[in-house]
This record gives sequence, C-alpha cells and structure tokens, in this order.
Amino acid sequence: RSSDLAYYSEGMRELVGLCTRFALVDAVFQKELPVLILDDPFVNLDDKKTEAAKRLVKELCKKYQIIYLTCKAERII
Repeated sequence: RSSDLAYYSEGMRELVGLCTRFALVDAVFQKELPVLILDDPFVNLDDKKTEAAKRLVKELCKKYQIIYLTCKAERII
C-alpha cells in the first residue's frame, strides 16, 4: 500500500520522519521554543530532495534556533 511508509525509499522515509518531528515540536512547544539540533539529516536524500529540505530548514530558522551539522559541502545551508 502506498500509505505504508515501507513503500517509499529510505530517503523519503527520513524526510517524512523529519517533518513529523518538526510537527511534534510545533505541537508540544507553544511558548518557549527549543533549540533544534540536526545532525546530518539529509544523508539518504537525492540532490533534488536535499535542496527542498535545505529550503525547509532555512524557513524553520525564522522560528527556531537550529544547530545544523553536516560533513558534506553540498549540504551546507
């Protein structure tokens, strides 16, 4: 079934997981916003999805303080 995450690639599952965690942070923290630490979160994404994910993180930086770690130059934001 396409609604089962196992149907999707590992990269897509990781992206869904990342978005789910961001949604959880939004739901749980209403007043005091936490610092978010992202440790090379785009390892399994292809180039197109990596660029989209980087745009998402840039947008989230407007609301949250984000510590973003990566070991690849092409994933630098």
